[in-house]
Amino acid sequence: MKGRDEIVEDQEAPMQQSPRYALAKWARQNELSSEALREKEETALRLAIEGIADGSIISLDGPKSPLSRKIQFHHGIDQFEMNRNWVETAQAWTCPCCSRGKFEISRVAGKGHILAKLVEHHDHMADALKAAFNRVFVESGTEKPTSTGLALIERMAPAFSAYSPVLICEDCNNADAAAKKIVSNAGRKIEWQSFSIGQIREFIIVQEHAPHRIDVTKFMDLWERVRPAYVARMNLVYGVAKAAVLQDYWYERYQGEGMAVPTLSNGSQRYRGLELISGEALVREMTKSSIKYASNYSRWRTEDPPEGHTPPSNFLAMINSLPGCARMWAGLADNWQCPVCERLKYEVVSYRKGKISFHTHLPTPFSSTWKPLGQICMSCFNIVAAIKRELEHDLGVKVRYTFDCITPDELRAMIHPRPHSPPLVDTEMAEALIARWRSHATAGRRD
Repeated sequence: MKGRDEIVEDQEAPMQQSPRYALAKWARQNELSSEALREKEETALRLAIEGIADGSIISLDGPKSPLSRKIQFHHGIDQFEMNRNWVETAQAWTCPCCSRGKFEISRVAGKGHILAKLVEHHDHMADALKAAFNRVFVESGTEKPTSTGLALIERMAPAFSAYSPVLICEDCNNADAAAKKIVSNAGRKIEWQSFSIGQIREFIIVQEHAPHRIDVTKFMDLWERVRPAYVARMNLVYGVAKAAVLQDYWYERYQGEGMAVPTLSNGSQRYRGLELISGEALVREMTKSSIKYASNYSRWRTEDPPEGHTPPSNFLAMINSLPGCARMWAGLADNWQCPVCERLKYEVVSYRKGKISFHTHLPTPFSSTWKPLGQICMSCFNIVAAIKRELEHDLGVKVRYTFDCITPDELRAMIHPRPHSPPLVDTEMAEALIARWRSHATAGRRD
């Protein structure tokens, strides 16, 4: 490995040559083998974990840091529910909303473990714009797709946001949601409102090691002040969505400065050896002892998915305004139908909660029973993928290719198709399939 001075010389020497050659030469001279790089990363991760534990690294956190030991001693509990943002921020971090440090934020959850969670707080104008985008299609009845409308509203979202995303404690984020419920319970719907940290600070009652309480009087005073701005923003949102659907515009997003989410993965504190640390690997190691609740991987066969709605008459204009859906729709013949559930092309269109979509999936050519079928609908693929997840996570069965876990005929017999909706699954047949795999897995372990 060359020293810094040697690298500088190598960079300066070929200045008379073409930049492309100089860069290639420098890259070759300083290239590390994958084995050497992996060894350095593993060493750096080990040293980082040790540094966090012995207190020499305070720009990151973990369940064995000096701060965590202080928190454990205070609460008399050892086990954390610690999330990524907590691990990737400094131990001296303070919430910009409630001004509490990590020690004061820590509290005992109802299930008897220590909560150590920070979340990214953001405005919901992007979601509001997309909802308005679809609403304009339905209300105007236009049959003409827009080529730039979706890009326009995606770029307009930051301009309509009341604040930039910012890292705050979970209690402050929960207070925002609780405050909105006060207004909703009074019969006034504010689905897309989200309060800034300055506004949240006005109505929360802050305590150490406890969730915030809300001063309802102060909150209602605040809401009366900000309500006109919210109404005005929503009117503007609808106007932009109308322009996006019915006309052609373009918007160039403004690039703000500063780093509101100071995590390792986001580029913060990446120096003195930490630049070699993978945020993913660090969080994985630091959360090994954290509380984890098992996912319900059998839900695909034990719970009926919600039913969709009939798409509006101008559904095709909506689909053709979504580039991915438009490509999939155009790539299939008008008389195409899913070779598994046998739904017609129109019946595969999903329309739920005002959102329309059309997606298909091409099975892997390595699963022989699926290879001749061609494209299948996404609802059928989702069931296949769910079967694989249950087999791997609950039974420990290694499925080499996703489509190896079931044949088309088995899936076709197991489902009851519904137009514009995911199919219903025959519970008994699904359980029989899982039981067969369980039997094979047990026999394989005995062998």
